[in-house]
Amino acid sequence: MKNLYNLILVLVLFTVIRPSYQTTYSCNTSASCGCSTSSSILSRIVGGESATTGSWGWAVSILIANSYLCGGSIISSSWVITAAHCVLNFTASQVVIYAGSSQRFTGTQTKVASQIIIHSSYSTTTYLHDIALLKLTTPLTMSDPYVRSICMPSVNSTTSEWPAAGTTVCYCCD
Repeated sequence: MKNLYNLILVLVLFTVIRPSYQTTYSCNTSASCGCSTSSSILSRIVGGESATTGSWGWAVSILIANSYLCGGSIISSSWVITAAHCVLNFTASQVVIYAGSSQRFTGTQTKVASQIIIHSSYSTTTYLHDIALLKLTTPLTMSDPYVRSICMPSVNSTTSEWPAAGTTVCYCCD
């Protein structure tokens, strides 16, 4: 019985006392991409963090066919990147993008897609190449303080910053 009590005590302690590895995300707000208007404190990946308005200006919520929710990232004033499985078998006019908010289905700007481009090698069984581009009917106003584009790596023929073809890129942690 004492061992059971000790086990329960340890489990309660692990639940109550969590590691507090925190990093404050802030950057140069005059940067052309990848910077938000407010700082955020980051302490974990699993379970996420509470976001304040302006924390992640490149993140958008996407409403599909008035039913489904997906996320995406602004890559330019006219383009959003998302997962192919989100928009497969839907028409562009069924895809509504909400930018400039940390809440779903709201934003300082609302746009409808005019075109969906799904990776030509996307597999519905393995989810390989699960990526799609959404072209907006009208461009986002990038002077909006809550809307930013995400930074994309700049690569030319003399650099090799991209992973080699076929490399598995994992976002998980040990």
